[in-house]
Amino acid sequence: TPRPLLRRQALYFCRPFRQRLLAYTAARGAAGGSPPETLLSCLGDLFEQISSQKKRTGVLAPRKFVQRLRQENELFRSYMHQDAHEFLNFLLNECCENLESESKRAGEWEPGKKTWIHDVFEGKLANQTRCLWCENTTNREECFLDLSVDVAQNTSITACLNNFSAKELLDKNDKFQCDRCGGLHEAQKRMLIQSAPRVLSLHLKRFKYIETLGRHAKLNHRVVFSSELKIPNMVDEHPDEASYNLFAVVVHIGSGPNHGHYVRFAKNNNRWFLFDD
Repeated sequence: TPRPLLRRQALYFCRPFRQRLLAYTAARGAAGGSPPETLLSCLGDLFEQISSQKKRTGVLAPRKFVQRLRQENELFRSYMHQDAHEFLNFLLNECCENLESESKRAGEWEPGKKTWIHDVFEGKLANQTRCLWCENTTNREECFLDLSVDVAQNTSITACLNNFSAKELLDKNDKFQCDRCGGLHEAQKRMLIQSAPRVLSLHLKRFKYIETLGRHAKLNHRVVFSSELKIPNMVDEHPDEASYNLFAVVVHIGSGPNHGHYVRFAKNNNRWFLFDD
């Protein structure tokens, strides 16, 4: 089984996603007919099999899902080690496209319409650039389904998020063309979270290209995290909107990006379980 299995397990214990997917699968079955098989429908069938199991122990082989995944993306057609974050990005984007295609076939699609996957995972960033000549601030909104943050020695998730929103000076060859004063000037740029998603997916960028080595290396830095998180880098203070409880962690075990093993920890009924297959 390919490595991305761990991300599927994490998604299963993501209650908002699981509930919406099971509801989608039930509605698809009740509609009858022979709708085309998609990656989303295969994932829904797998989740339905898991949720309807009566036995306390046992295994389910995700053969149909894996077969469909390999059909959709040649990256996953071998048994080589693959990146779990790349898998999550592909899976969510492909499932969004599946939902959009179904809406179009049903004549229900509208430009800019969001799917229920966006309802679960999508947040919005405020890309702010302040001209240091006229002090005008330009705001550009960007959507995201997950956030990738840099890591450093002896840091924390909160510190990583603060660093994500650190101010960056645009000068020399990177000067900013200001819409207000019309000039090419030095500016300060930063990214803040404008709208927090219902479920926050964080990716720690542990694989970094080291110029002196001429290759990517893994950063085994200690990153402290607790079971609760309040986002520190919001545009405005929204205590309830920006608070989260940890329910799953995917961990890479290995010395480099081209080999290793993924394990996952997930919380269920206030107990933590280790998945290592």
